[in-house]
Amino acid sequence: MAGVGGRRMSHREKMALLERRRNAIQEWLEDEAPHAALDQKHLDAASPERAYWHHGYQAALTDILELLSPVGRISGSADIPN
Repeated sequence: MAGVGGRRMSHREKMALLERRRNAIQEWLEDEAPHAALDQKHLDAASPERAYWHHGYQAALTDILELLSPVGRISGSADIPN
């Protein structure tokens, strides 16, 4: 993945990007859906929450794989705001 000025990001920069993204999502969850950590509705078989949880997790893994890919495609969702 290209960084500022077309320069490839270092491992440390990629880790920092992932940590910032994780922290932003944690803050959003605390502000917008503090009940989500307790409800655990994504564990209920055949629930919409389970489908959305798996979809989000799959999207996150795709973003990480693209970030770590030597080709460094920029088609992920890391820059899409919550």
